[in-house]
Amino acid sequence: MEIEIRLFATLQEYLPKGGSRYSSKLRVERGNTIKNVLNKLKIPKKIPKLLFVNGKQVNEDSILQPGDVISIFPPVGGG
Repeated sequence: MEIEIRLFATLQEYLPKGGSRYSSKLRVERGNTIKNVLNKLKIPKKIPKLLFVNGKQVNEDSILQPGDVISIFPPVGGG
């Protein structure tokens, strides 16, 4: 099945080749979780991240559906 992955800020370096500046299509098997996608993209576990599927915040164990859009952000700081 196909999903879209969007990586922002410092996470953009982990995008697969062939996508746009921050977005790429990705083929995964049914039943995959976000954790599987993070491993496939080789995003280190130690990097803190905010995870969203179709605009709703989720955790790494969320099971993906065809056409899902995963957005991953590093934590935002400032003041």
